[in-house]
Amino acid sequence: MRIEATMMLVCVVTLLATAVPGAGGEGVPMMPPLEEGHRGDLMKELEDARVGFEASPENGAVRHEYARLLLESGSFEEALVQVTPLLDGPDPSAESVQLAARLAYYLGDYREAEQLFSEVLARDPANPRALTGLVLTYYQTNRYDRCLELPVEKRKDVRLPLLDLMLAFDGEEPYQAEWSGGRSTEIPFLSSDPLPVVEVEIYGRKIAALIDTGADLFILDTEIAEELGITPVASMMGMFAGGMRAEIGFARAASLTLGGVTLHSVPMSLLPTKPLSLGDLEIGGIVGTGVLHQFLSTLDYPNDRLVLRERSAGSSSSFLAEFEGHVVEEVPFYLQGSHFILAHGSLNGYAELLFHVDSGLAGVPSFAAPEQTLEYVGIPIPEVAVHEGVMGGGGGGFAVGEFEIERLGLGRLEQRDLVGSFGGQPPGSYRMLGFIVDGLISHNFLREYAWTLDFDRMRMVFTR
Repeated sequence: MRIEATMMLVCVVTLLATAVPGAGGEGVPMMPPLEEGHRGDLMKELEDARVGFEASPENGAVRHEYARLLLESGSFEEALVQVTPLLDGPDPSAESVQLAARLAYYLGDYREAEQLFSEVLARDPANPRALTGLVLTYYQTNRYDRCLELPVEKRKDVRLPLLDLMLAFDGEEPYQAEWSGGRSTEIPFLSSDPLPVVEVEIYGRKIAALIDTGADLFILDTEIAEELGITPVASMMGMFAGGMRAEIGFARAASLTLGGVTLHSVPMSLLPTKPLSLGDLEIGGIVGTGVLHQFLSTLDYPNDRLVLRERSAGSSSSFLAEFEGHVVEEVPFYLQGSHFILAHGSLNGYAELLFHVDSGLAGVPSFAAPEQTLEYVGIPIPEVAVHEGVMGGGGGGFAVGEFEIERLGLGRLEQRDLVGSFGGQPPGSYRMLGFIVDGLISHNFLREYAWTLDFDRMRMVFTR
């Protein structure tokens, strides 16, 4: 197959903060690595655990192991059902409490996650994963001020550049929205392919920005940041497509305007984005999940626009009422780390897979997968080569190949006769998040719909 220019803007930045310059020492991963092997091996182990659990449902250790394996397989709701009874006893184990805390976080129940992570810390004040989970809970709920309440000695145990960034806000609320008119705004795409691009304004300067849900915060080009006097307060080495690494800065900007809404006190990442420019369209930034999270956000591909609606108590129901009869599918999604949007999908008839929904894969491929997934579903590993124009957030120079896809699904949506990309997803990405991620579904699948991210209900709504 002919390789098209491909950009994989997978900004794996906060979770992989394994070393923060100036912080000293190595960072702490959010969870331990999993065993080797592909999903088929895990499913055999899970089936054995299920049989054992059904034989001894009152055995707490057996139930916990069953719940843990359910989590590793991506069956988060079922895992929560199994672990919850373990919390009702007089002295639940710290491991079960922490497992439940992780699940609450993935499901967007941040109040419960905060309570459970705090319970773990009450028993073990230096528990690094519970500390990281609590900080990320504050991050998702825009309560940066709560980080100031963490004792200084606890802060040192969290090797997360986001914490340094959140502390730099000194108690000020991030993402304060100022609307110029109503409580929604439409921003036309400057370009739709190979990725959608919109115009944003920062400090009076208009720049073109890609939309990429694989990115965390708003990413500003490092040269532009320097010209505007925006300096980093923390930095780290991030991992990107093809296993490439690059230094990322973290900074705070006074404002960012997107159409008819201006966000004040905005956290940002700093990374060279100009190399991702599309012809004469210079790319000065990337709109990531951190920005989209502040709104009821719609990437309306058929109408070439980004629609941002205010998040409020009634915004979800109003949206659904407005589009009654036009909803093609609603797909539950989960959020891991700072920005990893995950949802269940299928590949060539293999169902109940877990995909990273990352809109930043450009070019012909609709999907990218590591070697473990191809082995599991029986797709031959394609030949790979380094091609000019293949670029990720960490640069180019990594080898890629393509494979044919008979059927690719997200929820109950399904498309046929697509192309997959191999090489951008290193083998380590398969279990990096503490559970199996079977692949990355992206732009050429999503662009058939108007795609709305509802972070209040943790649902993706696809309309036509």
